[in-house]
Amino acid sequence: MQTFVFVINSLGSGGAERVLVNLLNAMGGERRSRIDVHVILLDREPEMRELPAWVHKHVLDSRRSLARSVAGLRKELGRMEPDLVVSFLVRANIASALVCRWLDIPCVVCERMHLSSHLEGRYTGARLALAKILPRVAYRLAGRAVGVSQGVSDDMIEAFGADPARTLTIVNPYDLDAIRAEGARPPEFHLPPRFIVAVGRLEPSKAMHVLIDGYLQSGIEPDLVILGEGSCREALQARINAQGASGRIHMLGYAANPFAITARAEAYVSASTNEGFPNAMVEAMVLGLPVIATDCRSGPSEILAERPRLNQREVDYAEHGILVPEGDPAALAEALRSISHDPARRAHYSAKARARSADFSSDVIAVAMWSMLESQARVPTRRRTRRDAGGRYRPS
Repeated sequence: MQTFVFVINSLGSGGAERVLVNLLNAMGGERRSRIDVHVILLDREPEMRELPAWVHKHVLDSRRSLARSVAGLRKELGRMEPDLVVSFLVRANIASALVCRWLDIPCVVCERMHLSSHLEGRYTGARLALAKILPRVAYRLAGRAVGVSQGVSDDMIEAFGADPARTLTIVNPYDLDAIRAEGARPPEFHLPPRFIVAVGRLEPSKAMHVLIDGYLQSGIEPDLVILGEGSCREALQARINAQGASGRIHMLGYAANPFAITARAEAYVSASTNEGFPNAMVEAMVLGLPVIATDCRSGPSEILAERPRLNQREVDYAEHGILVPEGDPAALAEALRSISHDPARRAHYSAKARARSADFSSDVIAVAMWSMLESQARVPTRRRTRRDAGGRYRPS
């Protein structure tokens, strides 16, 4: 039996954590009979996702420190001697790539975001240059670098020096039936009679302030419901209060079952400036919601228009949804009015969204991901039996 180890910072409410759980749930009994699966959490933090019962969980206490993550991971992987390590999120990717190169373990790093725009939103100048160094090392050391969208993969190659021959794109898998079943459950919050919905962390990269301004400029009748928590909550609520809109814009916080709320909305909207492959958007499409999203550097355009970002400065009524320029409340307002005031257009994009979401079914995507992972793993006949003088494991 082979041993696969998945490494992630924690099991919080983010999209990467959900993708990991979806991937494990889609593993299938035949693979489970020959692959022993372990998950290492780098940080001891509240867990908001549940792993399958057959997965072995190991929790470190790195306290969000890269150095402690590397030290703890080296100890765990040295003890376990896995045949493959698969990592999610930047710190886990860096730690896994470094440790796996030292211990001679095959490693696949999975990038879930457009890292350049993520880092550019946090740093400038010398700090930005320094922040890019370790991801550049990690992508080069890993056996495979997997981007969640073509834009993410291109960014890894162009901005971080990943080897094009060892970089590929595999989008997120979604359990369509499970999402629809959860959407049919009663919502946990009292909801307005009519509303549009936005789902995401209340952080600068999600540009909720642009969404609020665009919504208020639109003058549409349905309320706006925002699901999510984050550091910008107080500032966003103050913005809403200052414009006298607290009766129309509802910041409901974290929802244990966001699908039950999203399923009752008239449309889904995102003003984000940084996406990899936006989970909440695709999940809304599974539930049949027409989608309005910013044409940021990766993600939405590949889903809604089946092409890379065009960076145009006008509203784009694309094949499967509506794309608007980044940071443009007026364009967002125009798109909101077009959906709210035109029932035929709303019905058209609802049907298009539901049909497009079938392309991301876990029945298809997870199979491709598991096949790729097995191709990267050390075969059982080459399991390590000793260390060399430098402490690295060597195949027998």
